[in-house]
Order: sequence, then structure tokens, then C-alpha cells
Amino acid sequence: MWISGVHVVKEVLSKKPHLAIEVVFCRKDSAVMEIVDQARVCGLAVKELSRADLNQIVGYRQHQGIALKIKAFPYADFDDLLDQPPENISPLVLLDEIEDPQNFGSILRSAAFFGSGGIIIPEHRSVSVTDAVSRVSAGAISMVSVVRVPNLVRAMKALSDRGFTIVGLDAHAELSIYDSELLHPVALVVGNEHRGMRRLVREHCHRIVKIPARGEMESLNAAVATAVALAEVLRQNS
Repeated sequence: MWISGVHVVKEVLSKKPHLAIEVVFCRKDSAVMEIVDQARVCGLAVKELSRADLNQIVGYRQHQGIALKIKAFPYADFDDLLDQPPENISPLVLLDEIEDPQNFGSILRSAAFFGSGGIIIPEHRSVSVTDAVSRVSAGAISMVSVVRVPNLVRAMKALSDRGFTIVGLDAHAELSIYDSELLHPVALVVGNEHRGMRRLVREHCHRIVKIPARGEMESLNAAVATAVALAEVLRQNS
């Protein structure tokens, strides 16, 4: 798959160069050329392309002039995330078995827009970062840490121990998100597109909230609901 952006490409080459296959670039500023030199030292193939060709390869324009072809996406480490001050990484988004790459890509984009410190997904029965997700995210995978954990409930417990308020989204909850305090540090939990949150995940939320509807549609899709919830977190903490 292709990933792009000065920061994420530099991180991969400095920490996991064995994942990389090829580097392509179209911009010759100092930051990009430093990475190109680093790639050559690692023995990687380097190609210079036009901006139009690079746009076509990665599927979007927000690539910062450089992209890297990798064997696997370099997920962030959960313990490294926890080592940061909670206020610096709030809000976090936990996805409980989200399956649709379109939803995941859109959630990544919203997370980058609203300043989320990271997205946490389970290793099994969940969408992962793919080319399709990368394209929908429009470059957001280079801006937001994505963490995969073996057990989402265990991650929720660890976040709770660090002072996070764990807030689950459910269209059928009694409490409106607009009547709920969402002060940092907070972690939002978004359930599966069809089944919602699993029972244990739901039980480990500190509270369950809904986005109240005024129209005829009963609920929002997972990506839109996440964006609305992140916007409310930002509003309350501004």
C-alpha cells in the first residue's frame, strides 16, 4: 500500500525501513529531499514523478510531495500512546469492530480535522488500514496515530486508569450527548455499523450517549456520528 506525508514517511524509514519498498516524490524542498537521501541510504528504490502522477498513485492531493510504498501499515504502539499526557491525546476514538473501509477512512479524516490524538481498533473482526482507507482519509493516516490492540476492553480499562472518561455512542441511549460533560481527557467508543457496541464494551463505558434526531431518519452512520461527537468534544473544550 501507499502512504504519504513527510512525517509518516520519515517515521517509517527511521523506525521500520524493512517495511518500505519504494519512495516516490514530486517536490524538492529540504524536508522531502532529506527523506529521499535517507531512503537511498536504506537501499530503497527512489523515483521522481510529476505531481499529477503522484496524485494518481496515492489517490488524493494532500501527500506533501512524497509517498512510500510499504508492505504493511506501521501501527502506533498502545503503550507509547499511554505514555503521553492524557490531555495531549484527547479525544481518542475507539472503534468496536467497524467493518466498512469507507467509514474508517471518513473517521480518520474527521479525527484529523478535530484534533483527535489517536484511533484505537481491535486486531480481529475489524477493518484495518488499507489502500482504500488511505484514499478515503485523504492523507489523514499521516496525521492521526492508529493503534491496534488485542483486546479493546482491556484498552478501555487502561485508559480509564489514566483518567479518561469513556463515552459510548448509541442511537438508543437515554442521555443526549449535548447534556453530557465531555471535558478532556475523553475517549469516544463507536460500535459496529449493524450490531453496535458489544456487550462487554458497552459495560465498560462510563456513560452511553446519543445524538438526538429531529428528522425522520432514526440514526446516523458510524462515520457521521463520530464527526458530530468529536465536534461536540471540541466545542465543550474550547
